[in-house]
Amino acid sequence: MISFRTVVKIFLVGLQIVVISSSLAYFIYHYFAGSYSHRFHYAELRQGSLKSDFIFSILGMQYPNNADVLHERSVAFNKRGMYARGFQLLDSAVHIDPASHLGYRGWIKLHMLRDYKGALRDFLRQDALTADHVDYPMSENIHFLKAICYDKLGDHETALTCFDTARTSSMDGFVDYKIDLYKAIVLFQNNRETNAAAIFRQVLEQYPKCSEAYYYLARIYKHSNRKDEAATCASLARAYYLQGYKLKNAYNEMPYEIYLEDINLLNCQITSTQVSTNGNADRN
Repeated sequence: MISFRTVVKIFLVGLQIVVISSSLAYFIYHYFAGSYSHRFHYAELRQGSLKSDFIFSILGMQYPNNADVLHERSVAFNKRGMYARGFQLLDSAVHIDPASHLGYRGWIKLHMLRDYKGALRDFLRQDALTADHVDYPMSENIHFLKAICYDKLGDHETALTCFDTARTSSMDGFVDYKIDLYKAIVLFQNNRETNAAAIFRQVLEQYPKCSEAYYYLARIYKHSNRKDEAATCASLARAYYLQGYKLKNAYNEMPYEIYLEDINLLNCQITSTQVSTNGNADRN
């Protein structure tokens, strides 16, 4: 008769075998033997981890001409600022399938590297390859992205034209408010304040809590000596900024991003001007 202790030992050994076999099967399936779509999705959801990068490296060896694998593997490196490795992978993806990956590479060059010439080249090439439709790299209208590049390279008139093209080429009801906001900022920076102010007010009709629109309107009103309106807009800019209604990205500075220090300085300038003016009025 088998003792109870022996039964327990057999059970524990069997349990260990089951656990080890299950773990090994799980490892082999998720890393080596599962379907391409399953492993790609599994690694994509764990982006940035060693596990994710290892799975993508295995997929890369198994599917050497698959540009999507190279693209997706590059994302974590670029987010970390490891651009040498990130672009080694991304450039390979573009080489294999330029129409699908040029836009993303241009977006990374624009927003993360501030390589406006390189970004513009990628966007123009993307446009030429997909002339039958409007591309949306990282969900942003490609004409909008080209406009930013042109502005940063000093070609402001072409930038304004591209902002207009971005607006007219966007589907009704899906026009990104930043298209108008950025256009107004470019107009403001080129001393076309009347036109800029009209567009900033239009932006606020669409997005009433836009701190950037209030900030620039405050500057325009200040220049026009409309001190009370300037003070009101500057106060609203600060309030909405502090509530989180601002251009912000966790990985990079936005092209026309403003900071709380900018708003506070403007508030101080407006307040000091008002105090000075009121003081002179009292003395008169």
